[in-house]
Amino acid sequence: MYKKKEFIVPNIYQAKRSAILHLIAKNFLNLTGWKIVGKLPDEKRIVVVCAPHTSNWDFIFGMILVLAIDIKVKFLAKKSIFVPIFKILLNKLGGIPVDRDNPELLVQEIADYSKNNEGVLIAVTPEGTRKKVTKWKTGFLRIAKISDSIILPLGIDYPSKTFTLEKVFNPTGENEKDIIALKFILKNYIGRHPSRQ
Repeated sequence: MYKKKEFIVPNIYQAKRSAILHLIAKNFLNLTGWKIVGKLPDEKRIVVVCAPHTSNWDFIFGMILVLAIDIKVKFLAKKSIFVPIFKILLNKLGGIPVDRDNPELLVQEIADYSKNNEGVLIAVTPEGTRKKVTKWKTGFLRIAKISDSIILPLGIDYPSKTFTLEKVFNPTGENEKDIIALKFILKNYIGRHPSRQ
């Protein structure tokens, strides 16, 4: 069920899409039972770290949520899904293609874009894949640092059908230490396929 107390989206992140699209997405959210809890800070640049990412459904429910609360967001997705039939839609929704052969170039491009714009909200899945991984990617930490963005952990929990925004995370500058801390913050959230966590 959609959260009755409206989730507040700061003005700087309001997408102002059509009222009809907003209403349709809101009704879809009601039907699926997903909701969002927590607070989105009124900051100029935010990197949202979403985990656990274990299914393609994370993206589908996430996009319904994005449209339902009418928020502007950029998200990273593998370059291979930006095929002609989906490319226009993905670009319109805020998709940024990731070339896994050249991740450093992507980090710099996103950081430059963020530094030159205000109201930049970037969602990333630190696992970088839906499969089980032992190590999270650290590109989002570098993006946040060189673009002067705050880091906001977001837990995806299938049993409660909830997207939960945690408190702002303050990195130490030691990537491995920060990854361990973020994993600890998000450790109690259960993905669609727990065996992949």
